[in-house]
Amino acid sequence: GAATADGTRVFYVLNPEGDLHRTQANFEEYLQRSGQRNWHGVIGRRPTPHECESGLSTSDIFMYFGHGGAENYISRTQIRGLHPRSCSVALLFGCSSGQLKPAGEYDATGTAVDYLIAGCPALVGNLWDVGDKDIDRFAARLLAAWGLDRMSASEIAVKPIMPSADTLPTAAGAACFSRPPVSLAEAVCEARKACRMSFLTGAAPVVYGIPVYLA
Repeated sequence: GAATADGTRVFYVLNPEGDLHRTQANFEEYLQRSGQRNWHGVIGRRPTPHECESGLSTSDIFMYFGHGGAENYISRTQIRGLHPRSCSVALLFGCSSGQLKPAGEYDATGTAVDYLIAGCPALVGNLWDVGDKDIDRFAARLLAAWGLDRMSASEIAVKPIMPSADTLPTAAGAACFSRPPVSLAEAVCEARKACRMSFLTGAAPVVYGIPVYLA
C-alpha cells in the first residue's frame, strides 16, 4: 500500500540549538515564505514538547533540521502516545536520527521505531553521523525531488551539486511544469546524488515505512 501527505500542512524545526548557522541561512527564508500555505514551526530556539507533539499530530509533514532525531525536545513516551491519533511523515535530517540499536534477542530500538509505532507512515533518517554541508545539499534535493520546493515563494539557498533535468524550479516557474508523482523513497534515492561524499553522507539517509506521495 501507499499513503499521501498534504504538502500544504507542514510543521518544521530549524536549528533549535542555535549552532547550525549555515543550515538556518540555507532554509530559513524558504520555510518562512511557505507560511501562507499553512506551514508553521520554530526557528533558532528550542521547541517545547507540546509544540513538537502538536506539530506531529496536526500536520501531515514534520521537518527537523537539528542534531539527532529531536529526542531532546519530545520524549519516546510522547511520540508513542500519538497513536491512534496517528503521526505525520517525519523528515529527520540530524545525525544518526534513523539509527537502530540492537537489543540482543529483543527488537532493536530507536527513534524510527517510536515514530512507526505512533502511526507515522514514513520516516527519513540518517544511519550515522553526517556533516551539515552535505546533508543540507541532500535535504534541498529531497524537497525538490518530492515536490515540496513548489510550496514556497522563495528558493532554498543551498544548491545541490548535481542538478537534474527533472528537478522542478521553485516559485512561479514551477506552475509551468508537470511530472508524475514521486514517492518519498524515490525522492531519497534521487537526493543521494546531491552529496559530495556519496558513500558517507549519501548512503546515510534511509526510509522506514511505506511509499508516501504528495497529495
